[in-house]
Amino acid sequence: MEKDITTNDLLSNADVFADIANVNLFDGEVVIHPEDLVAVPIDTSYKDLEGEHHKLFRDVLMKVNRLGGCIAFIGYENQTEINRIMPVRDMGYAYMCYAKQIKSIVATNKAEKNSAYAKVLHNNQKLMPVATFVLYYGEETWVKPLSLMDILDIPEEEKELWHELINDYSIRVIHMVGQSEEVRKKYRSDYGVIADYLAYYKDKEKLITKFFCDTRKLLHVEQVLDMLDAFSNDTRFEIVKQKFISCENKEANNMCLLMDIIEEKSEQGYQQGIQQGIQQGIQQGIQQGIQQGIQQGIQQGMDKQARAIARGLLGLLEISVIAEKTGLSVPELEQLGTEKC
Repeated sequence: MEKDITTNDLLSNADVFADIANVNLFDGEVVIHPEDLVAVPIDTSYKDLEGEHHKLFRDVLMKVNRLGGCIAFIGYENQTEINRIMPVRDMGYAYMCYAKQIKSIVATNKAEKNSAYAKVLHNNQKLMPVATFVLYYGEETWVKPLSLMDILDIPEEEKELWHELINDYSIRVIHMVGQSEEVRKKYRSDYGVIADYLAYYKDKEKLITKFFCDTRKLLHVEQVLDMLDAFSNDTRFEIVKQKFISCENKEANNMCLLMDIIEEKSEQGYQQGIQQGIQQGIQQGIQQGIQQGIQQGIQQGMDKQARAIARGLLGLLEISVIAEKTGLSVPELEQLGTEKC
């Protein structure tokens, strides 16, 4: 449940929603823009065969507006495990969305005293298409079910016969864990961080290296960290989130700096370096001195930051890898390993 909530929270941002569609539907071409999207209520009421009222909830649903009007509805359904009845669920989502459109048009026709009666809709009245995509976060490859026929009890030797008689219904599954680096590079929104985490989370060395060197700016910092926390069960992401919320330096909005502020000493060194640089600049009394002081302070803070990062990586990565990533020499790292924190 927590994974659903945090994932839906991030995907509800128009820029993230559009980015996922553009990467997975249009090969990275920007076809859908955030300003094209309008959020749609995710709950629908219906009656079952016994006349009981129920509500059907979707994960995320957006209306795509182009050229001054709605052209389609796109929905995302998040799955961490393979769902054996997903084709039927998808059919229900599609039906409810189409039924809402019909109800709205019929109501308008009635208000305008232009009812179509038995036809329900006039010949020139059309429905907007509805497309649902399953964002699957599990490890096992989702081979089946990919259609209604996959879950029907039909003998293999008779499937071809029944396929001609039954209206099959296919679903579209996007396996997030299995996305290649080539595909992941096409993400332009914060979702790229999630895609990279899913690709590297089993390889601790690659994951640490990736995040500690990731300078992409994040727009939805807290939502990204909430989702990483839910998927990893790693309390460090919650720690980073709380420190980010309380930190006045909101420029620390990339994974490199966010991961670094776990290290209290590194954060303190960074802030002290900035303050020292500002103080030196003020004492010089000229703008150039201020700027030079700030840069010097930042550099000092970053030097301390590199040492703090290196200390955190000692024992996790090869010392040569740490040297490459932090810019510190091997002797410096060996000396650092002997120092007390």
